[in-house]
Amino acid sequence: MKLFFSSVVLIIAGFSVNKYVFSNKAYDGVTVVTDMISAYPVDMFDFKHTMQNYAHHLCYKNEETLSFQHISVDECLSKLDATKIECERKIFRLAPLNLESEIEVLDYSRQYTQCTLPYKYILG
Repeated sequence: MKLFFSSVVLIIAGFSVNKYVFSNKAYDGVTVVTDMISAYPVDMFDFKHTMQNYAHHLCYKNEETLSFQHISVDECLSKLDATKIECERKIFRLAPLNLESEIEVLDYSRQYTQCTLPYKYILG
């Protein structure tokens, strides 16, 4: 029983560390979403997950820009979480299962970030 409990605690701790430590740092220095993609075609499921993480990264990266607009990083993240599902339905509903080119990736990433983060001057 102790082994089971210890395993559960260890797994939860691992997921927490991954979510709050490594995932925020994964996009440091990334300028364009295509820098994160290494091979084509890009699976749409993986692309959606990458875009969610990238949008979070944009909120943190543009903290100064957001503060000039009187928006906190927490408000940016809240807006992202509130619009994520609606924007995914709107943008990806007719998307192919695989994105075949860099042009497609950039187009869908631009649409997704503009939908989920409709603030001026947020740069990737």
